[in-house]
Amino acid sequence: MTTALLGAKAEVDPNFYIYICFGQSNMEGNATIESVDRQNIDKRFRLLATCNFSSPSRTKGNWYQATPPLVSPTGKLGPTDYFGRMMCENLPDSIRIGVIPVAIGGCKIEMFDKEKYKTEVNKGDYSAGLANQHYGGNPYARIIEMAKKAQQVGVIKGILLHQGCSNNGDPNWPNMVKKIYNDMLKDLGLGTDSVPLFVGETLRQDQGGSCYGHNTQVARMPSVVKNSYVISSENCPGNGVDPWHFNSYGYRVMGSRYAAEGLYTLGVQYPYFSFHNYDFVPNKNASFTESTRTITIKSSGAGMCAWTYPHFADWSSYKYLIVKLKQPQTIDGEVWLYGKSKNVSYRDTIRDRTTVVIDLHNLLYGKTIMDPSMVYKMAIRSPKAGKIIIDDVFLSNDEQYTTIRSVDNTPNPFTPPLYSLDGRLVQSEALKPGIYIQEGRKILIKK
Repeated sequence: MTTALLGAKAEVDPNFYIYICFGQSNMEGNATIESVDRQNIDKRFRLLATCNFSSPSRTKGNWYQATPPLVSPTGKLGPTDYFGRMMCENLPDSIRIGVIPVAIGGCKIEMFDKEKYKTEVNKGDYSAGLANQHYGGNPYARIIEMAKKAQQVGVIKGILLHQGCSNNGDPNWPNMVKKIYNDMLKDLGLGTDSVPLFVGETLRQDQGGSCYGHNTQVARMPSVVKNSYVISSENCPGNGVDPWHFNSYGYRVMGSRYAAEGLYTLGVQYPYFSFHNYDFVPNKNASFTESTRTITIKSSGAGMCAWTYPHFADWSSYKYLIVKLKQPQTIDGEVWLYGKSKNVSYRDTIRDRTTVVIDLHNLLYGKTIMDPSMVYKMAIRSPKAGKIIIDDVFLSNDEQYTTIRSVDNTPNPFTPPLYSLDGRLVQSEALKPGIYIQEGRKILIKK
């Protein structure tokens, strides 16, 4: 059902947050829309159709509930889907989220430059065909037209960009993005740097990406556009078919990360311990089942699932980090914390405990105490195949955990990690006599 009632006479709602979403095929959406992607979509998540759709039936310029596909009839699941979902999930019920998506598979960034787009449209290639078919041959003009319409009922709060493969590694790309961003602000009557720009990384090399080198240019954006933020694609899997696109899960992860940055600019903390499987992200040797909160470690190597905090989490006002398991684990599970250096700064073995109490003000690792106000990542990890089933993870000042901590007086065995001479990580609980590497130095372990 359309929301045509939000007509020209409607008053601007300051609690209707509007986001422009533009780019090429990853922003358009290139992954299969699965059943979970059509479920539990908040009615507060709205789509302003920027082109006509036949299936589902949509008319350009009307508002709809944001069910995929969002961008165009040729699009599929993309990051905008879970951006909007997670924004709604973490904002008050009084706030709605609206998206204005314009994206074209295969296009260069110049397609969105209001002075250069004609050269791109006149090429007659695949992306030019989409620009003509969906956006009247001028994608930038369509963004401005729809954004002005959205400003009649809401407030533009941000701009999302995912583009780069067609400009892979071009050192001029950040400045071209800056020009388009500045043009948008000016044409929409918005102040300089007044609206945040969120720029997503391309598919990384370890996930099969071929344009990973462009992430060097993406990383430059905060130095080129003051109010811009980089969205990491770490551990976002590719589709296994081509070297450019994420799979459905990868788009969910990217969307939630766009939302985390969007919330950050609104002064809202994304949940530290979200158990959505696209927030508690596994590496290649692990998986996470959201419904049962089960981490499964594969036999191919050490696996982990992690929460990452790009702006560093400040846990210093709490005494304890609590990790509760539904049953004892038997695969040498560990809790890892990454600190200011973005490297492992604290480790603790879970052993046979079902309640692990970590003293946040005594995070001793070797001779260094980690600062609990600078937490970059938290991971649950194991070097062995098997399962760890989580009950809950939370921060606490409850004195009951002081008692648990004092009863569980087994010392944390971890000093900085030990490696064998051939570079393998060694479990320090069961060391054999021999020579090992620790912090770049050889050490001798005797009986």
